[in-house]
Order: sequence, then structure tokens, then C-alpha cells
Amino acid sequence: MNKNPTNEAVEWDLEQILPLKDFEKAYSELENHVLDYTDWLSKLKPDMSTEQFKEYLEWSAVVEEKFNRLYNRISLWQSVDGKNTQMTTLKGRNQALMLKLTEAARPIEMWLKGLDVEGMKTLDDANAKRLFAAEPDSEFVLSTMRKQAKYSLLPSEEDIVSNKDATVKSPLVNMRQLIDSDLRFEMMIDGKLKKFETQSELMEFTHSEDPEVRVAAFRALHKPYRANRDKYFSIYQAVVKDWAYMAKLRGFASPIARRNVANNIPDEAIETLMKVCEEERTVFQEYFRWKAQKLGMKQLRRDDIYAPVNETKQTYTYKECVDMVLTSYDEFAPSFGEKARKVVDSQHVHSHPSTVKQSGAFCSYTAPSVTPYVLVNFSGKGRDISTIAHELGHAIHGLFTEHLPIDSMDAPLPLAETASTFGEMLLFDKLLADVKDDAEKEALLSEKMADSYASISRQNYFVKFEIAAHEAIPNGAGLDEIEQLWIDILREQFGDAVEVDDDFKQEWARIPHIVKSPFYCYAYNFGELLSLSLYARYKSEGTSFIPKIEKILAAGGSRDPQEILSEIGVDMNSAEFWRGGFTLIRDWMAQLKAL
Repeated sequence: MNKNPTNEAVEWDLEQILPLKDFEKAYSELENHVLDYTDWLSKLKPDMSTEQFKEYLEWSAVVEEKFNRLYNRISLWQSVDGKNTQMTTLKGRNQALMLKLTEAARPIEMWLKGLDVEGMKTLDDANAKRLFAAEPDSEFVLSTMRKQAKYSLLPSEEDIVSNKDATVKSPLVNMRQLIDSDLRFEMMIDGKLKKFETQSELMEFTHSEDPEVRVAAFRALHKPYRANRDKYFSIYQAVVKDWAYMAKLRGFASPIARRNVANNIPDEAIETLMKVCEEERTVFQEYFRWKAQKLGMKQLRRDDIYAPVNETKQTYTYKECVDMVLTSYDEFAPSFGEKARKVVDSQHVHSHPSTVKQSGAFCSYTAPSVTPYVLVNFSGKGRDISTIAHELGHAIHGLFTEHLPIDSMDAPLPLAETASTFGEMLLFDKLLADVKDDAEKEALLSEKMADSYASISRQNYFVKFEIAAHEAIPNGAGLDEIEQLWIDILREQFGDAVEVDDDFKQEWARIPHIVKSPFYCYAYNFGELLSLSLYARYKSEGTSFIPKIEKILAAGGSRDPQEILSEIGVDMNSAEFWRGGFTLIRDWMAQLKAL
């Protein structure tokens, strides 16, 4: 563990998921369950009783939880100890086991979808409806799986795809992580060469008050990516071709439609969301022009977008940040505060960076019976408070769904960002109410504008880049073309408000989501704008709104997201709704200009 500014580093206790000494026993139990699927296959019949069917669902949930505990025990270990050889070996075994379980379960999955399975009587619609209704909290998941049967391949083809993903695609994603973990950075500071073993340490200098330090930091950041550009592109090219080919093979309308169907979100809603975000990017361009004026610059460079405005040099201890976040959740609703505190008190947070730890932040769910785990890379800066609020918000969301079966606890991606961004708003409003002078208020509003830009416009253009890349790469586009595509889209995003030089051509390689989960990133602008709208409702309705958001969160993935939102008057296909989410952002901009 690297020395940290507060000496308060906390590490999570993964033994609560599964004691490492019990790995072999848990592994053997799951290997035996591979054979149990054949036994269940003989019991499943269209006219079976609902009690028998519920028994199958309960057994299936037990197997899924056992595997999730086994897999996440090792996966979370990898995120904080990326080069541990024992971990690498166990992860490889887990992937092999996952393949066996997937193939064993496939005939049952095909039968539930209403597809023909050799030796079994096809499950008709009437009996499917009867059986699925036996477990109301799983009914939506099962019915959705059946509706999406048209995207399935033949069982033998699905086996080939599973093997391909396990033996080719997954190792490619792991290879990218290994390349990332090997990167080292260096830059000149006050005439001396400073070396950085983590990206997080270097990124601090992109927020420097000194414009030349900011430039030097970004050049240092891009240098190793440029040196490895061919490796990053080779991996991305393979992932894109695979994703696009599978989308075509399964009959999806487009590569992004494959993600939309998985999220139960209509293509129209995402098209509308992206179009509105593109049109409304002008508010962020206005912010960057304002920032240039505050910094005494004619025009910002891309290197300057994180430049501080009246930013305090105050640093915080980890405990101070956590306490501020917990207080903001407590003051909103006891249910939120209690759940956030449960995560912290359960020793389910890993706080500080190290040379073998994954950068960034995330929250991980294992099962309804397991309190979510949170990873952050705390540096002592004020923006870390928002990161902690965001990730604990995800954990709160997970704890609201602990009453659900494991197959329906996860909300679809866009709704999965609701609690996290709502939590950030709670924290921001509390901090804004406590400001002591205009300079402090200006700094806080400026930082919030920058954060909203990163969550909305930046993510929107990530997806716009992906849409273009998923069309260009299968048609033969090479590395130079993809880098030019990225820089063109980046310049479109900023307009004449920010100058973007060619050094940022390699920036696309820094985005892990486009490799690990293509088209994931629209979850952020969807979630941010949805949360801003919900937060405006809360400010208008007061405490009577709290049960409404609790109901949204408690639904998890057990209901259609369109149905959930329509009950509180939200139409995700409406451009007017998405534009409404920009109302608060424009108000923040107006406050900045007034100051």
C-alpha cells in the first residue's frame, strides 16, 4: 500500500464473501451442480405445478449465489492486487467453471424461452405465463428473457459463443488491464523528474493552478498510451468486431441496440437522450468560456478544463469525507443513512490507491445476502467526497433490493445510476448551503459544472464515438482513422470554447468501459439527467417524495424501467423530459455568471 496523505487507509474484508480457505470446497460443490442441471431438465414440463417450478427457481438462485461468491471473491481481490499469481490462477479456474455452468444451464434457459429443446416438450405461452407468475419478483426477468428469445442462436452455436468469450474475449479484456497496470508515468516538476506509479497520482497535476504544469501532466499521461497505442487498438479492434458481428448474427438492429435490449430500454429513448445531450452541450461550452475568462485566458485548451477556480487547497482525511457523506444521507432519509453506514461499518470499502490497485471507483454486488463492496482511490482532495457519495449511493441502491431474488436484484444500467447521482446532489446541496463566501460558492459551483460535464456531455460523446467506431472498424478502419475519429468528435463536443490539440488523439485508449462493456457509458448521462429531474421533484415536493424514490430503488430489475418511471410521470422517450434535466445545470451556470 502506498503512503497516503491521511494514514487512514481502510481495506475491505473479502473473507465475508467467501473465506479463501473454503475456495476448493465451494468449487467442488459447484462442479457437482453442473450434473444437477441434467436432473432438473428431466423434471421441467409445461404442465408442472407452480410449486415444483418455484422449487427450481430457488435451487437456481442458490447455485447463482454460490458462484457469485466464488467469482467475486477473486475478482475483487484482483482489483486491489492485480498481479498476484495465486489470484490469477484462481480467476482462470473460475472462468472455466463459469463456462461449464453456463453450458449445463443452457437447455433449461432455452426451454424457458419457449425454444425447442431435444427430448423436451416446448413450453407454450399459456403455461409460461402461469409458471412465471408463481414468483412475482422474478416474473419480469423471466418474461423478458422469453420476449428476447428471437435473439438466441441454436444451442450448439451458443456453446461456441460461450467458449469463444471465455477463451478469447475475456483474456483480451484481462490483457488490457495488465497493460494498464504496467504503465508508469513521469514529468518534470520544478526542474526535477518526478515518477508516478499510478495514474491517480499524476491526475492530481491536471488540476494544478499552473497552466504549464497542467500541460506537462497531460503530456506525461498520454505518453505511455501513445507508446502502447497499437496494443490498445489491437484489443479494441477485436472487441468491436466481435460485438458487431454478434449483434448482426443475433439479429439486433445495430450494435448499440444489443445494449439497449439488455437494458430493456427502447432505441428511441437512447436516440432522444443522445440528441438532446448533443444539442444542450452549449451550456458546458458556455461554462468553459466563463472559465477561460476567470483564468485570464482567451480560450481554454483541453489541458485546462480541470483548472481550479478559487479552489481551496484544503485537504481532508478519509474519515472526514465519509462523515460528510453519511451526514448528507442521514439528513435526507434514515433509510439512506442506515444503508450507507452499513457498508462502511461492515468493512466493505477499500479506500486508498496502490501500485497494484485498479484506478477509478466502483461498487460491486454479489447477492442479496451480501452487503455491496465499494472501491475508491482516495487522495484527500475535496472531489473525493463526491466520489464516495456516488459509490455509496450505488451500495444503498443494492441494499434496497436485498428483498429480491438474485436474478432480479440488479437494476438495468440507466436506472443503476439513479441513487449514486442523487446522492451526489444531496451532498452538493448540503455543501452549497454551508458556504461562507462568494469565492467558496464560486469554486463549488464551478466544480459541480465540471462534474456534470464529465457525467453528461463527455459520456454522451464516448457513446457517439463508439457508434462511429463500431461502424468503421468492421469496415476496415485502422488505428490512424480511429484516432482521427476520436479527435474530430472531441472537437465537435467542445466547439470553439476549447482548443483541442492532436496530443489527445490517444485519449480514447484510457476509457476501459468501451472495451469491458460496449455502450455502457450512456448509463451515466441517462442516470445524471434522470437524477437531476428527480431531485428537482424532491425540492418541490419535500419529504413526500422520499417514498417515491425508495420505490424506484427497491424495484431493482424486477419491473420494466419504463413502467417504473411512468408511475411518477417520467417519459424516457420525451425530448422535453431530458431537456428538463438541464434546468438545474443552467441555473448553476446563471449563479456562476451572477457571482
